Amino acid sequence: MNTKIEGVILAGGESKRMGTNKSLIKLNGKYLIEHVYDRLKGQVCHISINTNQPINQFPKNIQFHDRILNKIGPLAGIQAGLFQAKKNWVQFCPNDCPFLPISLVKKLSLCIKDKGPTIILPSLYDHLEPVFMLCHRSLLGNIEDFINAGGRKMELWIKENNYKVVDFSDPKAFININNLSELAKIEKENN
Repeated sequence: MNTKIEGVILAGGESKRMGTNKSLIKLNGKYLIEHVYDRLKGQVCHISINTNQPINQFPKNIQFHDRILNKIGPLAGIQAGLFQAKKNWVQFCPNDCPFLPISLVKKLSLCIKDKGPTIILPSLYDHLEPVFMLCHRSLLGNIEDFINAGGRKMELWIKENNYKVVDFSDPKAFININNLSELAKIEKENN
């Protein structure tokens, strides 16, 4: 466990493609968000959940809402996560990725250096995985400026900053579940 990094699970989306709150969809008898929580908890000192609907399976005192109310996607959750952060580094993860690498924080945090990158994110087969970023909370003002200027593309914001990419090779590591057919396919593959 890294005592200098806290975790934030991004669960504030609308879950339009799923038709219901993705956090509360079950995969192999366990809520999606519980899979993420369980895989992240041994990697960080504390976990909070960015959600705009209370999730009764978790204590209320670890849940927080977006501070930006006009539904701009995961940037709002990252901004809110950086705002409420107590540690300098925050590991973000979405609520719908049940195979989150148990070595994610360890591997990304190897790139933390003085005057080094302020965003460290995984890549799988040359595809960036921005919602799994490890981000320094000093970027709070920067992300607010980006959003206030109309910015909505996470990768554009990342590329405007000092960032580092870390390669991963497990094809299941960053699979996310967006709809019931994807859920059924993954359940079938994992039974």
